[in-house]
Amino acid sequence: MNLNLEGDIAEQVSALDPGRWSSLQAEMCLNIANARFYAFVAESEHAAGLVRLGLISRVDAADHLHTAAVYNALYVEYGAQAIQRVMADAMSHIGGA
Repeated sequence: MNLNLEGDIAEQVSALDPGRWSSLQAEMCLNIANARFYAFVAESEHAAGLVRLGLISRVDAADHLHTAAVYNALYVEYGAQAIQRVMADAMSHIGGA
């Protein structure tokens, strides 16, 4: 954050207080904060689609998603159980392969 040292610093800092935000501000901030997680969910569904089409195997999809999760520190931020649940949920719509 860059402060305008010629302005009211307390006012600038108070704008960062989530308790003072509108619902829209809070939603925007949380969506941006969770963007990597949402992108991972979308990529998990994308990978499941590729498996369904027979373009990649489930093992390859899981390996690629795991690598992406590690690279983006998603296991650290959200926990292994949550990340594995996202992958499993996406793959569960495929059926028997």
